[in-house]
Amino acid sequence: MSEQQSVTDQLETAKLADGREVVAPSAEQAAMLWHAVKEDEYYLEGVRGLSAGDVVLDIGGNIGLTALVYADLVPGIRVISAEPAPACFEALRRNIERHVPGGVAVRAAVGKAPGTMELTYYPESPANSTLYADVADNISISKAYMRTTGMRDEFIELHHDSIAATFEQGVVSTVDVVTVGDLVEQYEVAEVALLKIDVERAELDVLQGVPDHLWTRIRRVVAEVHDIEGRLDQVRKMLTAKGFTVRSGQEDLMAGTNVHMLTATRD
Repeated sequence: MSEQQSVTDQLETAKLADGREVVAPSAEQAAMLWHAVKEDEYYLEGVRGLSAGDVVLDIGGNIGLTALVYADLVPGIRVISAEPAPACFEALRRNIERHVPGGVAVRAAVGKAPGTMELTYYPESPANSTLYADVADNISISKAYMRTTGMRDEFIELHHDSIAATFEQGVVSTVDVVTVGDLVEQYEVAEVALLKIDVERAELDVLQGVPDHLWTRIRRVVAEVHDIEGRLDQVRKMLTAKGFTVRSGQEDLMAGTNVHMLTATRD
């Protein structure tokens, strides 16, 4: 069986709340993610005031739901989405082709230097696939999320083994890595209106891969940051030094986790 056929066999059809259909490795997770993206104040703030022709670099595009939301909010916006996981990328490619006019899907991770890296893909939780696997952290985040949705601790602990199994059964593969600078050059981007980053503990790599001369051509940054070993403060200081005004916070459902959201804008 070819890789293409294997990937295609993993995809399911998911119906969004507005009736549109997308493909995804997990239809259940796609429905949850659609609701989350539609309600995410940080992601929505990122494209507020943007216009047709503006460019969004969607780093960690997953299956394309953020790209779809952005295309809905700003008709004519140009979204370039990068995703390394084969099944997620195939869904991203198809969903952009169907729902995001002018959008581009790039099969690659985005990091601090071009090359290759090992990606851990979680078949039971594709959106958590990562270059930096951390089973304990994923379990902790999952339990905290369940707690904030109202589940009792005793119920959560009863499901500890199934939660752990989700992240202990990752599939490791080698993926291509490019930088933000590579994408800007390849797609002839004059200005990045929004750099959106959601890459499961690789966010600092993405930012470190932006060449110095390019920073003045980036207007906004929206990033999910895993605050491990002071990373949130490190990212804040980096972006402040680059001339951005930075705001960070934590979504209610992420209370008790190390997952924070950050926005950076130029005055």
